[in-house]
Amino acid sequence: MSGFDDALVAEVRERTSIVAVVSDYVTLRKAGHASFKGLCPFHSEKSPSFHVHEDRQFFYCFGCQTGGDAITFLREINGYSFVEALKHLADRAGIALPEPDRRGGPQRGGGPRAPRVQKETRDAFYEVGKLAQRYFAETLVTMEGSGCRDYLRGRGITKPAIERFGLGFAPDRWDGLLGTLKDDRADLRVAEALGLIVPRDGRDGHYDRFRNRLMFPIRSIAGEVIAFGGRTLSTEKDVAKYVNSPDSPVYQKGDTLFGLYEARQAIRKESVAIVVEGNLDLVRLHQEGIENTIAPMGTALTEAQCRLIHRFAARVVLLYDGDNAGRAAAEKALPLALAEGLHVTVATLPDGEDPDSFIGSRGVDGLREVIANATPGFEHLVIHCVLPRLGARPGKKGAALAAREVAPVLDLIRDPAERALYQRQLGEILGLDELDLVRLLGDGSRRGASVSATPSPPTTPAAPSTPPPPRELKLLMLLLIAPAATSLYVAHDIGELVTHRGVRDAADRWAALQEEDSDADIGSFAASIDDPSLREEVFKNVARVPVIADWAPDFDTITTGLRQDAHQRRLDALNQDLRRALMVGDDALAGELQMEKWRLARQLESLRATRS
Repeated sequence: MSGFDDALVAEVRERTSIVAVVSDYVTLRKAGHASFKGLCPFHSEKSPSFHVHEDRQFFYCFGCQTGGDAITFLREINGYSFVEALKHLADRAGIALPEPDRRGGPQRGGGPRAPRVQKETRDAFYEVGKLAQRYFAETLVTMEGSGCRDYLRGRGITKPAIERFGLGFAPDRWDGLLGTLKDDRADLRVAEALGLIVPRDGRDGHYDRFRNRLMFPIRSIAGEVIAFGGRTLSTEKDVAKYVNSPDSPVYQKGDTLFGLYEARQAIRKESVAIVVEGNLDLVRLHQEGIENTIAPMGTALTEAQCRLIHRFAARVVLLYDGDNAGRAAAEKALPLALAEGLHVTVATLPDGEDPDSFIGSRGVDGLREVIANATPGFEHLVIHCVLPRLGARPGKKGAALAAREVAPVLDLIRDPAERALYQRQLGEILGLDELDLVRLLGDGSRRGASVSATPSPPTTPAAPSTPPPPRELKLLMLLLIAPAATSLYVAHDIGELVTHRGVRDAADRWAALQEEDSDADIGSFAASIDDPSLREEVFKNVARVPVIADWAPDFDTITTGLRQDAHQRRLDALNQDLRRALMVGDDALAGELQMEKWRLARQLESLRATRS
């Protein structure tokens, strides 16, 4: 549930043009009446197979079979929750959304909460961020940026990677960016809030925060520049290695992942996200083809970031540096990832190595091998974190201490089957029998969790069903493209002839919806179908089926065929019953069944004659 009134959600959808929404991300060209096509943003292709239908308000890609309405599109391309996508569309339509009904819990489990900022304010921040990024990128290619270019070259970073991530250089001056912002008449209050400039103590004016630094622009999931990270190029010991933007109305450090905008499609494709610590590590991995890599913003992975990752993939690999800090960061991240329901593994690098240096010494294939051999997260937590810290060994007295320490982590895992699996694994590692382990875990739970994580309600995607029979799918498609046929569907109880539960539920809901609102659009309805396999079939077929004015002949043909199918199913069942009756010698029952079989056979023959 969104937590918003259904009528309000419907109004947002009605005032949204899916063509306008998609055009913000994809170049579309006309491909027929009210139809557009372009290159799919969800997979790589050379010939356009991505179609957008204005009248029916939906999109569909024949290449990767992704489809939905405007809300689905924003959720897929930006990783938005339903509420965030709805707010995005409401802003476009000029509709003010009230606070959602908290009983619906729209923010729990849906990723980090979007800051409540007016669109005009956000746009002002985005504009200043874009100006700053352009300034830093342009400075990098000047004489002033030669030292920074040398540094990047020495780290093995190529020009395509620099351009992809928009890397730049902040010169060793107090007013380099400041002067550019003034020349462009940018709002200096916004620049100050973004942490790009700092007010001078005791007097008017500002100065640049970032000086003599390699600059990493931080983008939102939608691609807007919302913050920066700056790595110093100075060799002085008292200079901070990294300086990052402070939190602002458009940026919260704990809710943001560096590189997610660039990695989001690769993460979807690979179904796994790789988390590294360093910005340059991330750029290097992307450059080497490991494009599903992201990084937290200079801190340990947070609960909100785990939820954000889960929007794109259910699996995550922690690829942290091979030092004490990296091991500590992994230990802190594991309970949060497990609590979010992520299938987490830990890829261990040799002491003193980071992903970038490991590629330099062992090559990208060596790093891929390390990732492929990553240790399951729960196992790593117990064997490589808890036991060494306690000085405990499996089967010894210290194992009881380990069980009590791990108990709060198990309590955070919401799925009972998954929690039971980890509990059995813990018993095997510690050499404890089931009764002792249950008792110890109970004690640990009562002591309270030592890890801060707030469980959110689990979200279980609908399991795909068996494919619908072709004729039943044709019926549903006809009802969708010719809504007037729903009255005959209801009047003649056609739903009784449909065997596929998903098709019948969808047809019944569409018929009921047509009674309430004859202008309901196909895209929004199709996106609401729970069964993912059926939903995909609907989008694929609606994208192909043209609008038909004379739908009655097709309706008669389909419904006659459905009655024929029903008779054939009954006839097959009678044949089985008749065989059983003959086997047991029940001649009276066999006679009755034979008469019923003849009657059904005549009816079936009549239906076949009608169709021919």
